[in-house]
Amino acid sequence: MKLTLPLACAQAILVLAAGCSTTGASPPDTRPLGNVTSSPRECDLISAEAIRIATGLTDYKAFGTKTDMGRHFESCTVSKKSGAEDGEGLLIEVFDPSPISPEGLENTKKIAQGNDLPGALGPGFAARRENAQDQRIAFVYGWTSDYKRLLTINLVEGAPGRDSLADATEFFRQLKPLLLA
Repeated sequence: MKLTLPLACAQAILVLAAGCSTTGASPPDTRPLGNVTSSPRECDLISAEAIRIATGLTDYKAFGTKTDMGRHFESCTVSKKSGAEDGEGLLIEVFDPSPISPEGLENTKKIAQGNDLPGALGPGFAARRENAQDQRIAFVYGWTSDYKRLLTINLVEGAPGRDSLADATEFFRQLKPLLLA
């Protein structure tokens, strides 16, 4: 009996130590964003659940703007609720007319080393950049074929295990038919 108690204690210590060890990076979070316009919504358009998944923020504030006497979506800004200057978690904007010329969009794509959007989503591109606070931003710029209207999605990278560029592209894929039609 004397040998079993120390053996049981040693096993318990090993189990506890294994449970406390760090494995490094968190596993990839591959949950789909789902319908990015499902209820409940922020800014009268963007799914609160999709925001939480893509940004990793659980306590956030959202502010939206509309044009034409409140009839057309213009922007949605999502940031940490703390009020600190942490940058946005997500920024979605529609520009009508686009403030960037076709040449300017092409130059932005080159400088950012952007990749063309898949054929069904184009014209547009997706890329990454750093902001003034050294945060990595995944962004998508897409426009109408006549370059008159522009939809931009900017997502601060930081949600554990998420592919922010894929999430920004998914927001664009679902919002383009609604906002650039």
